[in-house]
Amino acid sequence: MTALAVILALAAICSSSPAAADETKGGWSTGLDVVLEGSAGLRGGATKGEALHGLALATIEWSQAERADRGVHFQTYASVLNLTGRGPTERYLGDFLAASNIEGHSSTRLYSWWIEARSGNWSLRAGALLADDEFTGTEGGGNFFNSAFGWPAFISANTVNTGPAFFVAAPGVRLEGTFGDTTVWRLGVYDGDAFDSVDGDPTLTRRGLHYRLGGDQGAFVMSELAFSPKESPNRYKAGLWAHTAKFADVRDDSTGNRLAVTGGPARSHSGNLGAYGSLERTFIGKSGEAGHLAGFVRGGFSPADRNTLSWALDTGIACTGLFPGRPGDTTALGLAHGNFSSRFAANARALDPGAAEPDFEQVIELTHSIVLNDRFTLQPDVQYVRHPGGSTAQRDALVLLLRLKASF
Repeated sequence: MTALAVILALAAICSSSPAAADETKGGWSTGLDVVLEGSAGLRGGATKGEALHGLALATIEWSQAERADRGVHFQTYASVLNLTGRGPTERYLGDFLAASNIEGHSSTRLYSWWIEARSGNWSLRAGALLADDEFTGTEGGGNFFNSAFGWPAFISANTVNTGPAFFVAAPGVRLEGTFGDTTVWRLGVYDGDAFDSVDGDPTLTRRGLHYRLGGDQGAFVMSELAFSPKESPNRYKAGLWAHTAKFADVRDDSTGNRLAVTGGPARSHSGNLGAYGSLERTFIGKSGEAGHLAGFVRGGFSPADRNTLSWALDTGIACTGLFPGRPGDTTALGLAHGNFSSRFAANARALDPGAAEPDFEQVIELTHSIVLNDRFTLQPDVQYVRHPGGSTAQRDALVLLLRLKASF
């Protein structure tokens, strides 16, 4: 519990610290987010243990002043990301969905950067982009630590090196159109391998300056439609993703026989794809206000023949101001489930008949965000992980996390 004690001590200091002023001059603005997170595995998983890791994200942005006589409005953005330490999944938990959404390779890198041109209802953005910044997200999912509530497992587990998302941006372009006050459509085309490494080696991109396009990496493509009907508490999203590279079959070889029997080269598929959708609903109040109660559900699926997960789903409910005298605090309860492909499981069973067969990993997460002041938040979080790693090979796990976040 040493890591958790350190964060609690820092939180006590931060709760009495005055908020810093925004440093915005003209069209320029800067920002700094610092996150320190400790965790303790209380039972199950690969082993018991503790972890302490952190994140720092520095941003700079310039926005052209909008004028009625100027048809195109320009905006630029750049960020630098620092990750330090090892999180619970790498250090001791051994789960599949990743208990912490700030866990990544320790490094300091040029992160996302882009230029955007906006005219009327359309905008075009190009640079090193993060698809998880603009696609698939739910407002309620942002309350949780587990990665499955952010960039969804039905994409991250099935494409190359998780796709263009935290913690490596990918060269790409994004087109966006807004239609009235209700509808937004986006299309993104990105480099097919943000790591530029078939083996998923993150050291090749550790400074964020290695870019290689084309070749056998292919391209990652997303299209999404978001709809928020007027006078309705509901918000909808539906999308498709595709990857144009070659993908290996998870069960059969090139002759159609079982890989586990022949040991031959896997059958090759031209590309990969998936579909997803989400529904968010506000039950009481307005977002950000005390008494606000909202929920969400999101799910997606992909072909079983070339993917680790055939489908995944996450859902949750959150309430703001649940406790008297704490109008800004948020309490949330969520569930995430990733179901392994039946063909993937069949191959694993054939390779080792005596081993536990991959079936699913499921997470139940309870979290509470405490607003210390305008700059600092403290968030305790507990997760119960069923079938960590995707089978019964490891005992169900219970992990406690504590996060201190500062924004300047």
